[in-house]
Amino acid sequence: MLRRTAIVGIALLATLAGTGAMAAPAHAWDVICPIGDECGGGGDPGTGPGVPPPAPAYTLQGVIQHEGEEHQGAWPLRQGRVKIRGYSRFANSSNDRVDANYINVRCSATVLGYTNNDYDAENNGALVDVHFKSPMVPVSGVPVQSRTVTVTCIHYAEKNGVSYDATSTAQFVISE
Repeated sequence: MLRRTAIVGIALLATLAGTGAMAAPAHAWDVICPIGDECGGGGDPGTGPGVPPPAPAYTLQGVIQHEGEEHQGAWPLRQGRVKIRGYSRFANSSNDRVDANYINVRCSATVLGYTNNDYDAENNGALVDVHFKSPMVPVSGVPVQSRTVTVTCIHYAEKNGVSYDATSTAQFVISE
């Protein structure tokens, strides 16, 4: 009985080993000439080794700017906030502004768990921006991490049926 079990086990292992040897993983072969390159695959004649790929037709730029601070009160009850500008800019490969079919920007500023948001959108525009302020928070004798404003903006544009997305972030410390 033990001999028969050993023979069946060896036969099973041999079968499994043979199956594994016959089916090589998909990544085992190197691609010598990808489709669309200079190997006759119908690629762009201006591409190939040593030739950089063409620049994208358009870019969506997302920018966040610190535009100053506001303070209220005096020590020890002094409070402050940051003035912020966030914008989306749509441009061509020469960095000239170009109208998108639709463009928007959505920004939020968070400090100490409080958040202020702003949003703007436009049809047939090249630049859309928001001007807003972070929440007002105590700043007198408060550690830097409790005065740090985190700003995040999400930028979106559409042009000729193509969508463009970008995200920008920045951190600003409100002075005491």
